[in-house]
Amino acid sequence: MSLIDTSKYHKLVIYSYYQAIYIPLHTVYLVLPYSIFHFYRFSLKFHADHPDTRFYRETVSSPPTLLHHMFGKEGTFRPRYGKKRSILPLSTTFHNINRQKWAKLAATILTFVLLLSFLNPLPTLTRLVKRKNAHSYPPAHPLTSTNAIETNSRYIFPPVEHASALKQIDINELFKIYQVRDANTPDIEKTIIESLNKLDNPDPAVQKAKEDEENKGSEKAKIINAFKNHDKIVYRPKSKTGYPKVVVVTSIDFQKYSQETLVSLVQNRVDYAHAQNYGVYVRWHQEFLPVLSSLSYLQTHEKAKWVRLYCMRAAMLAFPHAEWFWYLDQDGLVMKQSIDLLQYVLNTESLDPIMMRETPLVPPDGAIKTYRNSKASTVRLIATQSNKKLETYSFIVKNDDIGRAIVNMWGDPLYLNYPNFHFGLDSALTHILQWHPFVLSKTAIIPARTIGARYVNDKSKDDKTSYFKNDFVAQWADCENPVTCEASFQAAFKEHQR
Repeated sequence: MSLIDTSKYHKLVIYSYYQAIYIPLHTVYLVLPYSIFHFYRFSLKFHADHPDTRFYRETVSSPPTLLHHMFGKEGTFRPRYGKKRSILPLSTTFHNINRQKWAKLAATILTFVLLLSFLNPLPTLTRLVKRKNAHSYPPAHPLTSTNAIETNSRYIFPPVEHASALKQIDINELFKIYQVRDANTPDIEKTIIESLNKLDNPDPAVQKAKEDEENKGSEKAKIINAFKNHDKIVYRPKSKTGYPKVVVVTSIDFQKYSQETLVSLVQNRVDYAHAQNYGVYVRWHQEFLPVLSSLSYLQTHEKAKWVRLYCMRAAMLAFPHAEWFWYLDQDGLVMKQSIDLLQYVLNTESLDPIMMRETPLVPPDGAIKTYRNSKASTVRLIATQSNKKLETYSFIVKNDDIGRAIVNMWGDPLYLNYPNFHFGLDSALTHILQWHPFVLSKTAIIPARTIGARYVNDKSKDDKTSYFKNDFVAQWADCENPVTCEASFQAAFKEHQR
């Protein structure tokens, strides 16, 4: 999926080139016109002081004399030269007499160039030297295909009724999986997982006709085609009027919850989005195996968290004009659907008083803290914090250049494959905020109960992280296995229905 291929490291390299090229170039552009202009004026002055030049200037500007009768009418003084040789030869400096009239034109041109270069020199030079066949970036496309399936529905979610059948289908039928050996380490096999979209016909119409024929003959083929094509679906309304400002994002795991529970989880998001005029984007956990390149990621609780980030990236492609994206993990429910997230958290007036300033990133006494003077208007990433660490079961990203750059940097394979991030996605975010002050300045940590209160039975009245009645969201992301997770959902869902 192509969004913005920019990371913090790329920006530093670009800035270094900018400093190395822009400043010397700008200096030359400023100094050179003045140097040329003053050299030209000096040349004129030198020639103006030459005896022959003074003689001709005085002669031309004087009243008519015998010379005018000898060499022509008044105002047309020019010695004859050639066959009819004059007694007065043409001096080599004669043409310098009229050069002063070009000085004003040269000064005007140089002044214009100077102003143009001072205001914006690089684009000016770029247009002058730009080649006709200059490189251009390809358009953004889904993760596993260059083709997109457009829909005018703001509620994008997979056929949840396929959950039970997907459990029975072997993973090798949902993906193309094979092993390769690295030339540098021939004894180690590397598993490559590719989407079946790689086998699609380049012509979308031909591919659609092929799949339609397959779907008629086999229910299993219909389920597999729906699974692989869900990555291609993007929101493209006929008009941008009423475009959702917020999109609720969730990834669901058909191996973790029952089909009935998954239906309730998705319906909870759709109901909330419908009440607040938001969008919904839901994906299967298993769809992101081509990014993770390892089946073990979905079998480990901490590693599986990375799916959250890649699901967020996919949502940004599917809803390119939304303002905010809120990821709410499948281990959570919107308990109070009358709350408008824009008014509740995202407005500057609402966000500013709840930002946790000068708070250790690693509680309770970490050395790196959030900034004292952080402004709500500059925030691009909003996350919560438990008593132990930063949490990513519920986080919000602004859909602009900085927000997308943070998401792309966060999802870099360097972080994904680093073995010492014991809490997966949470540890990667903590590392980024500790070592990249710019990202920290664009991040707000807010109380857990605002968008992700823990749903637990044992809690004290002054607990600042646990769910209480009328809280916005309840989550049970700490559940350890499908049985306990299902039980936590049932308890929270019953309370939500009261």
